[in-house]
Amino acid sequence: MRNNARNVVDKGRTDRNSDKDERGKKEFDKKKYRLQKYSNKYKVTQWEERRKKAVLRRFYKELKKDQQNSTETLNLNCTSENGEKPNELKKKGYAFFKAKREYRRKQEEEKKKREDAIRIKLEQEEAQKKYKEKKMRNFKVLSKKTRKGQPVMKGRIEMLLEKIQRTMT
Repeated sequence: MRNNARNVVDKGRTDRNSDKDERGKKEFDKKKYRLQKYSNKYKVTQWEERRKKAVLRRFYKELKKDQQNSTETLNLNCTSENGEKPNELKKKGYAFFKAKREYRRKQEEEKKKREDAIRIKLEQEEAQKKYKEKKMRNFKVLSKKTRKGQPVMKGRIEMLLEKIQRTMT
């Protein structure tokens, strides 16, 4: 009788452990948790892995685009001057020259962007300089006073006349 009771209790314990495994719950690994939570090295390796995956994704995406573009152009020209097939042309470094051409194109675009940015900056500085000069001239005209402290109306009237003439033309 006692022997049967032990078997039942043992079966209950093994059943509980097997239930945890069936549900998919794993035992808590404190060492692993602490590594993931507090280890800088772990975080750096995770970041590097994500970065590698992203770079690979972009690379394969570009490859796919290049292959689509190259198949379209190669379909137009089924054979090259030497009578080679399109697949042979790809194997002989077509991708390298295409990548080189793309690199040069990107460099030229960046150079144009830089030149445009410099030109825009110079234009803005010049416009700002003109604005400040005009503002200073207007301030001098408007701030003139007589000996008794009254504003000089001559300059103000001339400014109004200039303004009216500009709006008329």
